[in-house]
Amino acid sequence: RARQLQERRHRHGRQAHRRDGLRVCTDLPHVTTHLAANDPVRMREFAQSLAAELKRRAELLGRQHFAEWHTQREVSGRLVAQRPGPPRTADQGAGDLDTPPSSTLRLRPAAARKEADPAPPLPRLVVLVDDLDALLSPPLGSPGRPAAGSVVRALEAVVRDGERLGVHLVAARASASEPAWGVALRVVLDAPSAGPDDPAPGRGRLSGADGRELAFQAGRVTGRIPRTATQRPTVVPLDWTRMGDPPARRPVRELGNGPTDLALLASALERAARSVAAQEVPSLL
Repeated sequence: RARQLQERRHRHGRQAHRRDGLRVCTDLPHVTTHLAANDPVRMREFAQSLAAELKRRAELLGRQHFAEWHTQREVSGRLVAQRPGPPRTADQGAGDLDTPPSSTLRLRPAAARKEADPAPPLPRLVVLVDDLDALLSPPLGSPGRPAAGSVVRALEAVVRDGERLGVHLVAARASASEPAWGVALRVVLDAPSAGPDDPAPGRGRLSGADGRELAFQAGRVTGRIPRTATQRPTVVPLDWTRMGDPPARRPVRELGNGPTDLALLASALERAARSVAAQEVPSLL
C-alpha cells in the first residue's frame, strides 16, 4: 500500500542562499521539491501549483474523505458483478424452473485487476516549512517578500481543506505564538543541557488539541559518521502496533552508502524504494 506511505514534502527556508540544510533532503525518495523563500517567481509558481493540486484532489474525491476514497477503490478493484448467462432460444427448451440472472459479487482475478486502468497517483502530500515566521512576517529587503503572501494563502488552504484531501502541513517557527489558523498538533523541543543529564538532544513534548502532553525522544540525523562506526543503516518493514517491542535483530544485508548520516539514510531508502517498485510522484514545480 505504497500510496499510503508515500509522502511528498515541499520545503521553504529563510536565507537559503547561505544555508541549504534541507536541500540535501531531496536525495530521499519521497521528497520531490526544495523551495527556498528567496525566489519570488518560484514561490508564486509553487503557490499556484499547490492550489491546483488541492482543486484536483477535491474534484477527484468529491464529498469523500481521502481514506474513504482509497478504501472504496481498493474494495471495488477486487469485486465485479456476476455476468448474466446467454439468453436461451426456443430450440434449447426450458426447465420447470428458470434461474434469473445472478447479480452476486465475486472476486476479480488478480490478473484482471492489473489490466484495469491505473488510478491517478494520490499519495498523502506533506508540505514542510522550516521557517514559517519568514513567510508570515518577511523582513524588509527579503527577496521573497513580494510572493510571501501567495504562499501563505496556499498554506491556509491546506490547513482549511487539506485533512480531507490527504494534504498536510508541518511548520517550524521560532516564536511561541500560534498562527491565526491554529495548530492541530504541537511539537516542542527542549534545549539540551551541557552535562550528561536530561534533556538530551531531541528530547521534547508532543501536545494535541485536547491539551494532553506526551514526552518523546527524537532521533538525530547529523553530519559525517565516525570512522569507528561498524554498522550502516538498513530498511525493514515497520508495524506500528509493535512499536513497544524490543528492537529486532538487524538483517545481514545493509543498504546504506555515503559520507554522512543523511547520505547513508537516503541511500538506504532509495534502494528500498527501488526494491518494492515504489511509484514515483511528479513534483509540483
